[in-house]
Amino acid sequence: MSEKEIKRIKCPKCGALHDFEIWIRINTDLDPVLGKKVKSGELFRTTCPSCGQKIDVVYPCLYHEMENKVMIYYAPGAKAMKDAAAAFDEGSEEAVRERGFDPAQKGYRNRVVGSLYDLQEKIAIFDAGLDDRVVEICKVMIGSELQQSQPEAAFDDLLFYKDSTGGRLALMRNGNAFASVSLSDDIYTAVGNHYKPLIDRFGDEKVIDMDWVMNSVNKAGE
Repeated sequence: MSEKEIKRIKCPKCGALHDFEIWIRINTDLDPVLGKKVKSGELFRTTCPSCGQKIDVVYPCLYHEMENKVMIYYAPGAKAMKDAAAAFDEGSEEAVRERGFDPAQKGYRNRVVGSLYDLQEKIAIFDAGLDDRVVEICKVMIGSELQQSQPEAAFDDLLFYKDSTGGRLALMRNGNAFASVSLSDDIYTAVGNHYKPLIDRFGDEKVIDMDWVMNSVNKAGE
């Protein structure tokens, strides 16, 4: 089930306080509307009733799709991410009771992310029926090519999304997308086939990102 609590939010502009719903756990099968609000970001935004200031609210939560067997722990901050990854490895009755999930359930894709952008991206990848490990490898390869062929297109991240043309990677700079490139089915399939041994060997990590790719490649070369 989904679980929430009420927190008092202070407006950074006028200092006024107002109540805001913090969602500790989100079960999209039981509460599909919440899933849509995660994708839009609405669950992490509020408006000050006193001055109208738009406020981004950062808080940890567990996103759970029972039917698709997906659990994504949104844990802002390095320590919180480490603790969340450790929580997925605990299968005690106490952990199940306190956290509302059984991290030992077989067949689940358990992931930990540190930002709302990363949470939304993971959801988009799984909604598209893709393997996020393959997508991250594609991002590293395509990002490297772009840095060499288009050095003027300085970007600090790549984020997957899907539109009517298929899979794409948004080029991000300071949290904003300014361009995009295609991630074709052919490239995705070829990369997945080529790097299957790497994925089989190192793919059980809870934090799957471009750093995971580089660390896995380095370990494979040792």
